Parts: sequence; C-alpha cells; structure tokens
Amino acid sequence: MLYRYYSYSKINKIMFLVLVLINLFTYNWLTKTCIIDSKQVIGDSFSEEYDKMDSIFVTAINYAIPAIDIAFTSQGYTGKDLTFSSFLNAKVKNPINILKFQIPVLAQIEVKENKNLNIVIENSQNSVSEEEKEEKEKVTEEIKKQQDNEAQTVLENKNFDQPYLLIYHTHTMESYAATEKNKYEAKYGYDRTNDLNYTVAKVGDYLAEYLIREGIPVLHDKTINDYNYDKSYVNSLATVSKILKEHPSIKVTIDLHRDGYGAVMMPGVDSIPVLSKLPNQDFRKKYVTEINGEKVAKVSFIIGSRRTPEMKEDWRKNYEFAKKISDRLNKLYPGLSLGVQVKPYSEYNQHLLEKAILIELGSNYNTLEEAIATTKYLAKAISEVINEEGYSN
Repeated sequence: MLYRYYSYSKINKIMFLVLVLINLFTYNWLTKTCIIDSKQVIGDSFSEEYDKMDSIFVTAINYAIPAIDIAFTSQGYTGKDLTFSSFLNAKVKNPINILKFQIPVLAQIEVKENKNLNIVIENSQNSVSEEEKEEKEKVTEEIKKQQDNEAQTVLENKNFDQPYLLIYHTHTMESYAATEKNKYEAKYGYDRTNDLNYTVAKVGDYLAEYLIREGIPVLHDKTINDYNYDKSYVNSLATVSKILKEHPSIKVTIDLHRDGYGAVMMPGVDSIPVLSKLPNQDFRKKYVTEINGEKVAKVSFIIGSRRTPEMKEDWRKNYEFAKKISDRLNKLYPGLSLGVQVKPYSEYNQHLLEKAILIELGSNYNTLEEAIATTKYLAKAISEVINEEGYSN
C-alpha cells in the first residue's frame, strides 16, 4: 500500500511537470506567432495609430482587469513588464526592486540612498553672494506671479455661461520634474502633489487661457479626482457628468494628463533632479523637442475603444477628432504630436461625448516649464480644428 502511494505521488509530480511544460510551450507559441494584427481589429483606416499589443496574454490580462493598465501604464510599464509589475509590484528590469519586494529591509536602505540621487549640486553658490541669490529668487518669483495673474485675469473676465470646451483632469495631482523655478515636494506617490501650482492643472490653466484667446469658450475644472488613485476614473466620471448636466453647451472634453516612466520625484524629497542623468534618456528624448529655440514637451492622444451595451457613442468619432488635432499639430509644428493611441481595454469616460479625448502633455521626465510652453501651440491646433468644424463664437 505504501509503495502504491509513493508511485501515485511520483506520477502526480510528473504529470504536473508535463502540464507546466505544455503551458509554457503554448504561451511561448502564442506570444511569438499569434500577436493580434491591429488591421483585423479596427480596419485599415485606423491601423496606423493603433497601439500594438505585445501578446495575447498581456491583452487578455489588461482587458479582464483594466485597473492594471490604468495604474501602471502611467508609470511607463508595457507588455510583460506591465503584467509582472501589476501583480508583484516589482520591476522586471531592475533586480534590486525584486529583492526589495522579497526583503522589505532593503526598501528602507534604498529610500535613504535615493535622497542623494539626482540632486543638482550648485557649485556656483560659492561664487555668488547671498544677496545676489535672494535678488534672483525675487525676480523669478515676480515673473511667475505676473504670468499667473495674467492667466487668471483672462479666465475671470470671460463669460462661462455657455462654455464649449471642458478641460479636466482624472489624475489632477500628476506633476513634472522639479526645477529651481518650480520646486515642490512630491506627495501622494511618486511625481504627484496636491499643490496644483505644479501639476497638470497648472498646464490646464495656460491651455484654457490660450484657447480663450483663440475664441473658444472654456471651462477648466481642477477637482482633485485621484486622492484614491484606483478610483480616479470613477471620480472623474462623476465630476464630468455633473458639469455636462449643468453646462449642456459643452461639446468637447479634454482630460489632460502627462505620461510617466518610473519615478523622478520621490515622496518627501525636495531635491532638483538632474534631467541629463535620469535612467531612461530615450524616454526623455521622446517627449522633448524645440520650437523657435524653446524646449517644449511633446503631446500624445489616447482613445479608449471599449464600449459596453449601454454606451451608445461610437469611439471612432472620438478617434477621428483626436486624429484631426494630432495631424493639425504636426502640420503646424512638425513632430510635436506623437500621434493617437487606441486602447482596446479602456474607455476613459469618452463615451459621454463624441468629441471627448485624453491628451498626455509631456511626461514626468519633462519640466513644468516645457509643458506650459507647449500649450500655446496645442491651443492653436485645437481651435483651428474646432472652428473648421463649424463652431462660431
């Protein structure tokens, strides 16, 4: 009887190993040979901007659990890296993070070390007097206040009874790499703060100002929807739905974000990062360009194609509107737009209107100054598309 038990146990182990090997072989075959062809999904007219899927496995995971994509694509993960990180909270490309996940003590050591990373060492301070430094800071502060006051004056003097375009932020606390001019301490996670003077909300102020100057009535809502990050889109849906009910004149909504990769601004650390020493310089280059000698942040457009039976709007109309703006932006300022990505497992509240789009203006590798510098160019492209479609002030 004992011999039969051990034999049975041995057979079970062998069978388990065989099943594991079969699954690994099948997964490997699927990821290499059965990648979904975007042209089969949405047709030739949409395939050029369609977001390429890494594998059937990753697509299935993201479609079944959309929170994974929402939470981690904003941190720069894609493909297998996205899926692995979602479940284990560890970065595949960084073995130290895997060890940190398994041995929590290491995480504490890393936090202490990070405080000394990416800090600008101002050797010039030795040759500059305290009086000169203070005077420079006062001038910088005066310029900043003047710009903010001008923007606020323009917004306050406009009649918002009949706004045509709404700017809002699902991730209102998304911020940029700090600079001496715009220095802040990250809170509520990496590269985030509830001081809206340093987030996408401040960028939204400038975009609204330039759109108004172009003749488009704008309402800019700065409700913080992401104190609970996992419920950001639920919260922003409630925010936008309420605004649309109060202002039926709104025909266009822009959910203004920024892209992200890893972490630049660590919570509780008020240092200034050295942009040239950030770990992924290709990502920095992806989102920065120059126009008229000024560094500006590039723009990308995100459209969700997921629709449930109760959502009547056709996502292709959202896509076509985003595509027109993207194309116009590149026509006016070649290379400023990175194009339109279609996400098949999300809808980003875009079912509310036919012209509801999500814009990522720069990334956490950009500075706030670079993002703000883009707004005048983006506003021009948006206003031209809107006016050509028949809107008149």
